[in-house]
Amino acid sequence: MRNRWRIGPGFLLVLACVSSALAEEELRQLTDRLLALPTLRVESGFTASVLVPPGHLYDPLFMLPRGEVVWLNDDGGEEGEKGSRILAITQGGKISTLAGLGKLLPVTGFDVAPPSFGQFGGQIFTLAQGKVGMEGATANHVIQRVDPKQDYAASIVCTVPTAGAVNKGIGGFGVDARFGPEGSPFAGKFFAATAYNNTIYQVTADGKCSPFVTFDPERLGAPFGLVFSPDGRTMLVTVARGDLLSSAADRVGAVVQVSPDGKIADKPLVQGLTSPTGIAFAPTGFGAYAGQLFIADAGSLQAPVPMTQALTPDGKLYRASPDGTPQLVAAGFFNPVGVHFVNNTLWISDINGDFIAGRRELPDGFVVEIRAQ
Repeated sequence: MRNRWRIGPGFLLVLACVSSALAEEELRQLTDRLLALPTLRVESGFTASVLVPPGHLYDPLFMLPRGEVVWLNDDGGEEGEKGSRILAITQGGKISTLAGLGKLLPVTGFDVAPPSFGQFGGQIFTLAQGKVGMEGATANHVIQRVDPKQDYAASIVCTVPTAGAVNKGIGGFGVDARFGPEGSPFAGKFFAATAYNNTIYQVTADGKCSPFVTFDPERLGAPFGLVFSPDGRTMLVTVARGDLLSSAADRVGAVVQVSPDGKIADKPLVQGLTSPTGIAFAPTGFGAYAGQLFIADAGSLQAPVPMTQALTPDGKLYRASPDGTPQLVAAGFFNPVGVHFVNNTLWISDINGDFIAGRRELPDGFVVEIRAQ
């Protein structure tokens, strides 16, 4: 005769405790996997270290050195229709909040207005989504003005108009944004790039917002990162052909030059890239590489993002040789975006797997510091 087991309340309690312990262990393993430090490989002549590890930032996008700290746009978290923070990071990696969650529309690129922008000098101008989520990502973006002296109060300057033929000309999927250098032919304008319609817009102090240049989707593709040549006479833009969220095999990237009147140079300055993003010129104190152009390349964005697995670490950092050939500097990134020199070091921000199309919503972004030996 078989024994008949009766599951009493004591056994159920033990079972619940065991189940809870297993769940906690599984959660810990998952968190460790998704928030693990990147394994970076650097070429001879450089060293790399993680300045801000995963666990603190969601989407660390573009950065702006400001005195002793670096301002960073962290596009993470949502509160109603708001979805970004502006943070300050010390050179030791300590983070403080300037504009917290709930103040700003989702920001992609930003810069501080120079004195030539009149009454708005010193205020922050951003390229931002009008709404959170994919609905906002694929709609015409707005230019948002933020006043640090008024507790980072934000107001909308304008909505970018439709431009070009790609995706019905909708100015969505915002990326980098910069003011033209003072004293240059680009001065007095805020330039903002939208990858959804391959366009860079220009904004003037009177609040007018108009297309500056639209890139041919067949020849060049969508813009991402902006920088100006050291003499201020040329805008350099990273571009890539192919769907922004497609595999790396379907993407062809380059760096192109644009004149102050919006004319694109016939030949790209740098070719042989995949999905180039941020871009910056090395300062005189960056050793043997002073004056060289450094470019981040995200490879494949991998959207939709795997929810429980790490992304493929196919992101890279390059420098451009005199003939325009990319020379590898570091590998092992996931989705590097911001490339900015801070004094004589290079900071790279990597959004990892939590971006607008990813929906993973984990603080898995990080910042890497690279030094020239």
